[in-house]
Amino acid sequence: MDYISVKELAELKGASVQSVNKLIRNGKITAEQRLHPKNNQLCSMIPIDNLPENLKEKYYRQKNKELGLLPELKEQPDSPGNGSGKVKKQKKPVNIRALDSFTEDERRQIAFWTDTVKEWQACRSRFKRKTDADVPFCGKVKLENPDIDISPDILYRKYNAYLNNDLEGLVDKRGGWNRGQSSVQQQVFDIFTSYWLTENRLSVENCYGKTVAVVREYYPELAAEIPSSRTFSREIKRQLSAAVIACGRYGDKRFMDEFVHHAERQYENLRPNDCWIGDNHRLDFFTMSDDGRIHRPYITTWEDAKSGIITAATLCDNPSADTTLLSLREGILSGYGLPAAVYLDNGSEYTAGDVAGRGHRATKDWLKEERPKTILSILEIAVTNAQVRNAKAKNIERFFYTFKEHYSKSMETYCGGKPDERPHDLNKLLKDGVIMTDEELREIIPVFVRGYNSEKYGGKERRYRNMSRIAVWNEAVMNGDIQFRTSDAENLNLLMMRITGYQEIKRNGVYVMIGGKKVWFKDENTVHHVGEEVYVRYDPSRLQYVNVYDRATDKFLYRYPNASDLLNMDFLGADEESIQRLVQSQNRTKKEVKKLLEAHRSFDAVSALRAEILRAQQNSEGYQIAKPDKFTPVMADELKPEGMEITQVKIADIQKMTAFHEKMKGA
Repeated sequence: MDYISVKELAELKGASVQSVNKLIRNGKITAEQRLHPKNNQLCSMIPIDNLPENLKEKYYRQKNKELGLLPELKEQPDSPGNGSGKVKKQKKPVNIRALDSFTEDERRQIAFWTDTVKEWQACRSRFKRKTDADVPFCGKVKLENPDIDISPDILYRKYNAYLNNDLEGLVDKRGGWNRGQSSVQQQVFDIFTSYWLTENRLSVENCYGKTVAVVREYYPELAAEIPSSRTFSREIKRQLSAAVIACGRYGDKRFMDEFVHHAERQYENLRPNDCWIGDNHRLDFFTMSDDGRIHRPYITTWEDAKSGIITAATLCDNPSADTTLLSLREGILSGYGLPAAVYLDNGSEYTAGDVAGRGHRATKDWLKEERPKTILSILEIAVTNAQVRNAKAKNIERFFYTFKEHYSKSMETYCGGKPDERPHDLNKLLKDGVIMTDEELREIIPVFVRGYNSEKYGGKERRYRNMSRIAVWNEAVMNGDIQFRTSDAENLNLLMMRITGYQEIKRNGVYVMIGGKKVWFKDENTVHHVGEEVYVRYDPSRLQYVNVYDRATDKFLYRYPNASDLLNMDFLGADEESIQRLVQSQNRTKKEVKKLLEAHRSFDAVSALRAEILRAQQNSEGYQIAKPDKFTPVMADELKPEGMEITQVKIADIQKMTAFHEKMKGA
């Protein structure tokens, strides 16, 4: 901080030393007892920052003049009556600073630009048309100082700062001296980020335009301070972290995948077949389907989490619960046995209620509902569903990448996973019929899978670094490190049958929903089991029959054949043969029930009335009415004898009375 003595302040004010001392004594001017820099004597020194603005500006003007940096300005009249008839335009306030407050580098810049604008003005004075000197002069300065950014506009700005005693204006603020500061008002920047930090991903220029419009409408006092859009770009880098940008502009998934901490999976305690990872991958090339369509098929794949081998890769048109089971069955029958657990995502093909349960898709109502065991629980395979939208949790993605790079890109009908990967000649190849069929592809996929399994193990366990994936799996099997469970095709056909929910046997039998329609199954004996609580297991590829199981005991009950031909009939225009066949079936059922009914009615020796009398007689054996020894008779007054005393009355013998009654009936 700069200080001046009482004498210097008196000269600056144009007043006497006595008047300045009086102001100090009255507390109107703050002074401190300090050593004078010239004679090292203790005296009253006044801080420059405590002076009024007009005195402060006058002090710095004099000091800069002494240093030869700025010119002495002519005094301008304060009123418009200066003979020109024009009102003087007010200048923008200038932050007056002493040269000592600048750094050494900034002082060098001030000296450079002071000399440059003086030389520029001297150069312009030699030209009749002064603006003709601007461009050549800039070229001369640039040639002498290649690192200096200079143009006529910059010269005019520097000259304006020179004339206004604005030392800060002579400093190049782009050199990093103001790093960590900003010329953007925080409130204005907050308005800008409210548009920029959205998943619409608006450009900086777009958000800048919106910000300017909003500030002008609602915060006009801030409008004059809005810098250029480039300043906002720099402010983004200064204030916003990459994590905030990822979350705001790209969503939670990018943010979670790239910035949020995660647990490292430990594989040391995992064994082969402890867990299989299931997923689907859409192939990046076109093939010809079995029904003659050009399409991009999928492969439903299972990978052993420990060794990284692919146990199954099954081609399908669209993934579904059926293709999931088919692929799992293929992996089991290929010699890899049954896994102890599976790790699945939350696609509908893995969250069918009868296959593995609903996973993260389970609703409260579904959880409350009582349901049969799932297929994987019957196979004693535990199920874990991945966290929603967390594809990186599954290592099988590495196989899909390898499949694309080494196989898909080798196909002539390669189309890529994104539009910019699509070859230009693809349409011509498809038109010319240069395309592989699904049947041919099914024969090639196992070859590629075996080659992938034979490649070097790429997991995290160092002890397997020089082994192939299949060697890692084989070592555990041969050493007995795993409980190897297996099954044959016939048992798997039964164990992996699809399962319906609980239902009652209706008069049309039991049903399975196929393609949104009820497919009914029944036989001639179904009529005798209507109302029973059961569930149904079926093979989607063979719907000739279904197995019916008891709800309470899970015991197999019946095998019902498909009754669609009999029970499914058009609402209008049903053919006579179908109607006749239905009527005949109904009559047979009725005849069979009638036959059983007659068999149950064959006993006719005693009528229903006689049987009821017999039942009444058998129930009334030993029937009697008891009375106490003493009782009070109820009699009319005129019939009541005088002096009558009741002692004991014997109870009547009902059997004798009944025998007498029967005897009298026959008389």
